[in-house]
Amino acid sequence: MSVNAVAEKKSYNATEVLDNYSAETAQMEAFLDSARWSKELDEVVVTGQGGTIQKRRLSSNVSTIKAQDIGKLNTDRLDNMLQTAVPNMQINLSNGQPGAASMVRSRGISSVQINSTPVIYVDGVRMDNNNTATSLSQKLNEQGIRAASASGSLSDIPMENIEKVEYVSGGAATTLYGSDAANGVIQIFTKKGGKGRFNAMAEVQLGWEEANAQFYHYGRTKELLNQTGLMQRYRVGLDGGGKRGGWSLGASAAANNGTIVADNNKNHKYDIRFGSHLNILKNLTYSNSLAFVHNDYMRSRNGNEGYYSGLWLTECGAASSMSYTNADGVKTSFPSDIDAMDMLAFRNFKDLIYTSEDLQNKKTDINRFQMSHELKYEPIKNLLIKGVFGLDYRYEGTKNIITDALISRVQYNGPTAVGNVTSYDRKFLSVTFDVNAQYNYYHNDWLSVISTVGFQSFSNSDRQYYEQAVGVPDGTTEVDDNNRTYEDSNRSSLYNYGVYIQENIGFQNKYYLDLGVRGDYNTGFGDNVGWQWYPKVGVSYMLTSEEFMEPLTESGILGSFRFYANYGVAGNYPPAFAYQKTVTFNKYLNGATAEYGQYGNPDLRPEKKHSVELGFNSQWANGYIQFGMAYYNAVTRDALFSVHTAPSSGQSSTYLANIGKIRNRGFEFTIASDFIQAKDWHARFQASLNTLSNKVISTGGETAFGVGTFANEALIQNIVEEGKPIGFLRGNKAVFNEDGSYSHTEALADLGSTLPDAYGSLSLSVDYKNFSLYANADYQIGGYVYELDRHFRWRYGASDPCVDESWIPEGKSHKEVWTNFTNCFVEKADYLKVRTIGASYKFRLDKAVKELTVSFTCYNPFSFTKAEVDPEACLSDAASYGGASVGGIVYGSYTRPRQFIGSVKMNF
Repeated sequence: MSVNAVAEKKSYNATEVLDNYSAETAQMEAFLDSARWSKELDEVVVTGQGGTIQKRRLSSNVSTIKAQDIGKLNTDRLDNMLQTAVPNMQINLSNGQPGAASMVRSRGISSVQINSTPVIYVDGVRMDNNNTATSLSQKLNEQGIRAASASGSLSDIPMENIEKVEYVSGGAATTLYGSDAANGVIQIFTKKGGKGRFNAMAEVQLGWEEANAQFYHYGRTKELLNQTGLMQRYRVGLDGGGKRGGWSLGASAAANNGTIVADNNKNHKYDIRFGSHLNILKNLTYSNSLAFVHNDYMRSRNGNEGYYSGLWLTECGAASSMSYTNADGVKTSFPSDIDAMDMLAFRNFKDLIYTSEDLQNKKTDINRFQMSHELKYEPIKNLLIKGVFGLDYRYEGTKNIITDALISRVQYNGPTAVGNVTSYDRKFLSVTFDVNAQYNYYHNDWLSVISTVGFQSFSNSDRQYYEQAVGVPDGTTEVDDNNRTYEDSNRSSLYNYGVYIQENIGFQNKYYLDLGVRGDYNTGFGDNVGWQWYPKVGVSYMLTSEEFMEPLTESGILGSFRFYANYGVAGNYPPAFAYQKTVTFNKYLNGATAEYGQYGNPDLRPEKKHSVELGFNSQWANGYIQFGMAYYNAVTRDALFSVHTAPSSGQSSTYLANIGKIRNRGFEFTIASDFIQAKDWHARFQASLNTLSNKVISTGGETAFGVGTFANEALIQNIVEEGKPIGFLRGNKAVFNEDGSYSHTEALADLGSTLPDAYGSLSLSVDYKNFSLYANADYQIGGYVYELDRHFRWRYGASDPCVDESWIPEGKSHKEVWTNFTNCFVEKADYLKVRTIGASYKFRLDKAVKELTVSFTCYNPFSFTKAEVDPEACLSDAASYGGASVGGIVYGSYTRPRQFIGSVKMNF
């Protein structure tokens, strides 16, 4: 029998006994470490399986981030942690302000109506994963909050006390999550107990952050807009345990006064999580986790929010729209080129910027509470029954106070040029209930069957409230019954019920057959739509378990080689109540009138993503090299598109219908090498490459339409059109003669896709005795970005090498012809960004402090881009609540700052 087969047989026995708590999982992984090359494939995972199962039995890939890797990343945001840790996921933050929404993609964009953010579970409980502005938060200012300043729910998921994170990327791997998982699933597992004695950890982090001036055009912009932000974070961890149970507690407090002048990005965050487990009986175990987060922060105005933004005035050349009194006592406009200002103009302009930032008052408060309770009962050997109940409650409140003093200072003369207070609240509650049973059957060494059956339900309650008071005097901070001039509310509830069954059959510890099906009913489905079914089928083959492979495995040339293939279906349910026909009531003269509202669609059903995946994982040279490859082809059928009503209906409206088809396909490559393994030295390098081809196969007869909040046909739009990638840039294209002279402008031209052709990540870690050095990066190849900041600068009169002045018709100014040359400001969006560089040294002590770790980490130190702007700092531009974000347009959005943090951590 091969070594791999022996390791698997032993891990079966371990799995029968273990798998209840973090400590036991660690013990099993330590045992499997003796078979180093087979450790990864024998690792136990949960996500997408209903119960625990070994990776080698799976017909798909599960990415795992373990506690030691989480410790090195040491960030307080989930999306930041996953950015380089998951090889086949791409995450871009839409801007560098606190709480910013991120764009999360894996294997392309599969919907034009549903955001591509994966579903997130913490200890089996579904989380709020909204990553866009909501239907009412867009009203927070005159131009709409837009996605550039939308806050994302991923930014405040509690990050303390995490044991590991698992990620599956869709298709067959997520079939058991049904109508909710076409974009993949992230599951976070928290610590539930210590190692048999009391343990304590305390950490102090101090540092600073500064604006990344690399993407500023003008040398004076940083001086005008930015300050050095001081950062501090304090963490504590406690745990303990015994034979019958254990507990674990993690907490942190952080403060940062931000990089925008006048502390206009200051941020406070408090995070606490508790977990425990208890062996009630020999065969009955209870575990729980409880978490709370408070986050409050200030936000400076972005370029797309109207009448004033610091970046618009500086980088976009709009300084000339403001005036000051010059040395001769004459009121005159500032120069558009801030670097060309004389000292008097610059002092006045600097005062204008600082006081405008200081007078802003837009603050967000977030309170979030999560809990999970789990019971595991083993009535007979090899049968495990598990029940999970929990909830996620998230409150977000944003208040924007605009004073007469601010309006006067920025010389605004728009329709609401009076003091006003706007307030927005969102209360989101998700409740999850899941019960399943798993039975393991083994017959000698040639047959093993893992059967899982379960029921899952979740409910989402979303309550939003918006109110405004216009014409209030300075000093007013609240909207009440005496000053309220407008209010609106939005309430929705959605319920999902699902049943699932899965069979995983193994033969001779090397051939595995994976079968499963999920049935879902969702209150978002139309009246004519019943239960929806999601099947999957897959195979896994351990080539290195064959006897004829023993010469290679025993020599260490080839450690393991696993083939896998699968077909599966996962879904995206439609928005709540979108299927219903409604009536709206509006004022008419002194009364009210009823009008047609939402058209509705009784046949509305979920989008279904049909995925085929083929791949392999391998380990070579005694585990020193690991290489994997996968090919995927995913087609979203019944894609949700917005359809115009027929003229004969008598209504001018649109409604959602399942008429589209979208395809994503590509290859995923991962390679890792532990290229140094010696007594005192260890070094590991890891890299990934993912290709992507996205195409709208069919729009069901609908003409091309825009997706995203930036909708200016005369300039540029993100468009959905049959035969092209989702969200490609369409706008005016300057056409030139053979001699290079300007000929004419082509309207509605294809200016390039916003989606990359390839993306991936890189990481390196080197350990020498107690010293560690680590770094990671990610990159993107292909795709295009429109530089609206740069285009605006040219509009206001600045010269630019991309537009020859001879192209301008005689007698015309830049302002009169600026939309003729949109394509000249579209560039390749390739980048390589180093996200983290850090070093630490660990002192082993024998006193009260057992271990002392000193570290220094730099975040976002280097960026290499083809474009002049930061291609990542795009508007996260979902046009609707929970809608698709495609990016590709840079306008007045801050890039992420550079951070430098020192840390001292003590283990007691």
